[in-house]
Amino acid sequence: MQQIAVQALLSLLPAAPGGFSGSQFPLPVKTAILGDKSLDMALLQDEIKRKSSGDIKHLLSPLLLAAEAYESVQEDRDRYFINDRKVQNYVFTGSKWRAGWALVLGGTNNRDLVHGLKEREFMVFTDQPDLSDTWYIGPRPTAPVYFLQLMVRYGLIWGCIRPGDNHQMGHYLEADMPGLLILREGLDPLKYVLALGLMKLGAPALVPSSFPFPYGNRVVADTVPDIFSRLNGFQNLRQKHYKGEIISLPDYANPAFAGQEFTAARTLGGTEKSFFCVRPAGSPIPEPVSTSTDKGNIGIVIDIDEPHFTDDIAWGVEKAALRALNFLDGVRASLTDNGFLLEFAEGASFDEIRVRGVLHDGIRLQYPGIRRISIQLVQDDLSLESAGCETKAYKERRKSFMDAMTEENTEEFCVCTECRPFSLVHTCILTPDRMPMCGARTYFTVKAGHYFGSDVTPYQRRAENDLPLRFAFRKGKILDPMKGEYEGANKIYHDMTQGKLSRVYLHSLKDVPHTSCGCFQNLAFFLEGMEGAIGIMKRASSATAPDGRNWEMLANYAGGKQSPGIMGVSFQYLMSDSFLRGDGGMGKVVWVDSELYPKIKSRFRSDQRVATEKEAPTIEALKRFLRG
Repeated sequence: MQQIAVQALLSLLPAAPGGFSGSQFPLPVKTAILGDKSLDMALLQDEIKRKSSGDIKHLLSPLLLAAEAYESVQEDRDRYFINDRKVQNYVFTGSKWRAGWALVLGGTNNRDLVHGLKEREFMVFTDQPDLSDTWYIGPRPTAPVYFLQLMVRYGLIWGCIRPGDNHQMGHYLEADMPGLLILREGLDPLKYVLALGLMKLGAPALVPSSFPFPYGNRVVADTVPDIFSRLNGFQNLRQKHYKGEIISLPDYANPAFAGQEFTAARTLGGTEKSFFCVRPAGSPIPEPVSTSTDKGNIGIVIDIDEPHFTDDIAWGVEKAALRALNFLDGVRASLTDNGFLLEFAEGASFDEIRVRGVLHDGIRLQYPGIRRISIQLVQDDLSLESAGCETKAYKERRKSFMDAMTEENTEEFCVCTECRPFSLVHTCILTPDRMPMCGARTYFTVKAGHYFGSDVTPYQRRAENDLPLRFAFRKGKILDPMKGEYEGANKIYHDMTQGKLSRVYLHSLKDVPHTSCGCFQNLAFFLEGMEGAIGIMKRASSATAPDGRNWEMLANYAGGKQSPGIMGVSFQYLMSDSFLRGDGGMGKVVWVDSELYPKIKSRFRSDQRVATEKEAPTIEALKRFLRG
């Protein structure tokens, strides 16, 4: 088999390698194995011939290089190559919200296997083109190299493995890459050998008993039941961990109903007399009161009697409770300028029992640690007037309190590690002045998740099973108020990264900026060749910055690590007065991509000159533009 594979690959070798577009690494496998060295095809051919009859483990790296070189000159290579933008998406979905990646090779009918893998929340790659909802890697026996390119870029970008250090790459991928191979019977000899090469570079594998080689991190599994019974034995795959009781919605409620579109046949509320409010209980929970007469107005007051249930947490839980009402079939709930409004589709009606049930369970579904909940439904005029005045006054106090919250007057910051599945060190710190770069969380929702749990449960590394997903901590001594360095935040970085990082600036790109995840909405960065000048690029922008860097390059440099000179930032943070205040803030921004510019131009001074890629395609053009 070894000789057949070698001869087949030698017959395919091109005179010179080509390259793959859409990547910082035109030849990712070459970069991982050889680093910056060029690939000399004549020397590679001689090496393969020289080692062809020896131990196959010494032949694997040259064969992987040869396979990539062959694929790099195929006319259809862009059809199967996974560009950097897709790699970033696969890393986030495959590491955070999926159990991992599975490459299925060989076999004649893998439908049941693929179906089972998808049920177990794997992202499935395969060499069979007729399997739905999978990623087809291509028809040639060299096609496994496309999965290998995904593997090594995971190590190069998120593992910070130095190009050319394929030994360390192997260790990192074996322990941390969320992927595996599943080999079936009947593989082409060359595909068998290349699969072994992937195993040498760290991919664990489930192989048939006929697998011809004695190497690799592998487990024998001949049947589909065997595969599933042994699947979770690999330590690199992700797991979800649920703590405590199982909480579900009532049978009559479903989040899918929240997307219903209908013409309202009747309504309740929608006037200033109607209200919806979640608040901390100021006294022991009263007996639920209902004066439901199905009149034109309605008020709902939800009192929660839990320690740590503060006004800022109540604001977030109120949003969750309001959304839960939309889980009822034919019901739409909203807060309008005119007050609380319930709309009903034809045939739907107000059902007090169901409203209470979905509010109670909807709150607990998102924040399972909240247990003591009192729900009052009010519809008679006298109660509406008195309770309405009370809730209006409460909401005004709550808004004033939250608007006044700053890092200076808030002692408790929060940390979120939901993105740690694809980053060994990323630790997101949230403050009232600094919302997370993903834009999907807030300081308030993460704080609520710390105290009361959360339904948002990503997959985790097994080595980090005990790492809290959300955590609140004391900010401690202020070390640098402008750059945003706090004693407590530094300690969190040290503890959460096992000492790999020990300092962080929350509001500066210099030296020790906040780490970046990979799902950042935008990137802020120092422009090369422009001392202290800041550029901002929105996610997946098609622009190229004046210093020649595009989105893929910037995202690869920032993703999953602490990278001086660059940081992921959310839209909320861009609108904050604390935005990079340690570097001069918005006043130091000189370039923004043209898609983002209209959305944040109100943040610039009237006399401030800020270019886009249209006015400043190069650094020299940017300097001319700034001079006016």
